[in-house]
Amino acid sequence: MDIGTILLIVAIVAGILDTIILLVGPKIENYERYSFMTSLGSFLAAVGALIWMGTLIFMNQFQYEYITQVTNIEADLLLKISALWAGQSGSLVFWTFLSFTLYFGFRLASRGYEDDKLVYRASIIMVISSVLVAVNTFVADPFRLIEGTVPTNGLGLNPLLSTIWNVIHPPIIFIAYALILVPFSVKLAGFTIRSEERSKDPIPIVNAYVRFTTVFAWLMLSAGIVIGGYWAYIVLGWGGYWAWDPVETTSLIPWLLITAYYHAKPIFKKNDVLRDSFLVMAYVSVIFATWVTRSGILNSVHGFGISIVSWTMLATLLFTLILGLFVTSYSGFRDMSDDDTDDGFSFFKEKDIRLLSIKTAFIGLLIVAATSTVGVAYPAVYNLGIALFDPASLADNQIGIGIEFFQYGFYAACVFLIASAFFCLRSKFLSNKVRAIIMFMLFTVGAILAGLTVFGGFGPLPTNFWPANLLVLPAVGAIAFLIVAFIRQMTGKDKIVSTRELGRLMLHLGLIILLLGVFMSEHVIYESNAGYLENNIQEIAPGTYIQVTDIDLQYWVGERNFNMIVTIQVIETDSSNISRIVGIGYATITGHPGWNMVSHQVYLQTNAFRDVFIAVTGFSQIAPNTFQVTIHTKILPLVSFVWLGAFLMITAMLPMFGIEAQVLLRAFKGKEKDLYGDVPEESEEPVAANQDS
Repeated sequence: MDIGTILLIVAIVAGILDTIILLVGPKIENYERYSFMTSLGSFLAAVGALIWMGTLIFMNQFQYEYITQVTNIEADLLLKISALWAGQSGSLVFWTFLSFTLYFGFRLASRGYEDDKLVYRASIIMVISSVLVAVNTFVADPFRLIEGTVPTNGLGLNPLLSTIWNVIHPPIIFIAYALILVPFSVKLAGFTIRSEERSKDPIPIVNAYVRFTTVFAWLMLSAGIVIGGYWAYIVLGWGGYWAWDPVETTSLIPWLLITAYYHAKPIFKKNDVLRDSFLVMAYVSVIFATWVTRSGILNSVHGFGISIVSWTMLATLLFTLILGLFVTSYSGFRDMSDDDTDDGFSFFKEKDIRLLSIKTAFIGLLIVAATSTVGVAYPAVYNLGIALFDPASLADNQIGIGIEFFQYGFYAACVFLIASAFFCLRSKFLSNKVRAIIMFMLFTVGAILAGLTVFGGFGPLPTNFWPANLLVLPAVGAIAFLIVAFIRQMTGKDKIVSTRELGRLMLHLGLIILLLGVFMSEHVIYESNAGYLENNIQEIAPGTYIQVTDIDLQYWVGERNFNMIVTIQVIETDSSNISRIVGIGYATITGHPGWNMVSHQVYLQTNAFRDVFIAVTGFSQIAPNTFQVTIHTKILPLVSFVWLGAFLMITAMLPMFGIEAQVLLRAFKGKEKDLYGDVPEESEEPVAANQDS
């Protein structure tokens, strides 16, 4: 048996022993010490499995099936690193390492508090979840040896994955997924305790660890989704920066739920079950996303085929879902008498206009989350039935939800998100009444533009999609208001309440800028497919031309074994009909015989207001040494706003991340004093001050 497999078995067995020890608990003398030792053992075994996998990759051990699939002798350092998570088996080893690392980190943080009900039960939930991930990894058999002749070289990474983005995007997403395990376990453990118990004498180090991992998970998810979107944008065939692909969509759901949690904190101050249930469901959605990726039951450009892991991951999903729903529902019903929150009819009866704005945005987030969940879960369940009862017909009878379903849910949610932006800040710039009037007028004009889009024939419009035209002007108005509010705070005309207030302003500004970029760029007005000879020039949009200045076929061995580099100029003419070259770049098309596929390197000519997207999709020889290339072009207005908005949102959360990191460090330093009941009151102030986001 391979050493990597042995290490996985050790991690699983140690985790199971840890679970048994914790469940037996006080019946074993010094059970805390034995539990800590087994948690250390599972952590070290998981670390060892990851190190062993990395060693096999860097030592080119092609007798292992996984190593042969993800690397080769020619791969450089970065591609070797990315091979750790480039395939299903490797990514599961990486996730196992992360899960046991976070669990051991929790045990270190909470050491000395083992007898506390919350810590005790959270440890059980966390180690069981980590063991389930490790079991799925073991089933995937990442250290399986090749039967028969051992190849002298590996196949190497899929050409679409042979990029720097594969070094960055997947580990960020996996780290985010793993981080959500901490708040899931602690909050779910809290639901097993009555409300008055879990709110009495909270443990500073546990609270700090949960808040730190939650905000860290949000940041990593945000960065991972944005980087993945950019990667998909520059790779032809992945549907642009966002195509509502099942794997893309399921990665968005935990982000939406964590964001909804931060909005729920000030809304459900007296009902922690409703508030914290979003963190519980966020981890359930992580398992759901992983299952969708590995189930093979949905068509996706990111997914793997059906294998035994599909079924073990399904079992993990069902266990996590049932556990989360049962414990959350039970706690909600049990503590109902302790909850003095106003009834549902008063949800929008709010004197505090900022809190009303938070509630409005909260509704928008729920709409997107519900649309995304239903749009993926319904076809997944339907296709699962086919896979169970008629697997031979799965390929022919698979269903999926059309992109229109997701789009309409997204745009419906944007109405709430944009409306909330007008009232999210305290500013003397405009009264609430004036803001409401302006917002209503902008939405009215937007409705007129949407109507003109539907009926057509009324001249140029912002986009060719009526929901986008409905929201463009309100989004511009919201951006203008937020910018003015920011300037007023910076110049002292409005009082700066706190760093958190400035962060909230930048967060909302970034969101609306991102949404405006989506509205304008998602529905392309100018698009063309045309053939070009060398030195040909063609107009692709009013005043915008491209010219092919060089066609270099570097080699041609066969239909899937070639490489061509096309040099392209982008030319623009102004109102005086004066032409100027605004960009020169290269678009390539390459055939890969080992993978029997063709990859494309896109040329993007970018400025602040539009992108010219240029891809060579094919070529043909029309005479000796003379080739014609087929070029696909799109003009995407304001796509840069998508990246700018995402940057502002992530930047806005960095101060909060810094605060939580400081609180966690302070909690570690004050841990011994807290254990002995000798903590000065001021040491808890940062924690208390950070309750409202």
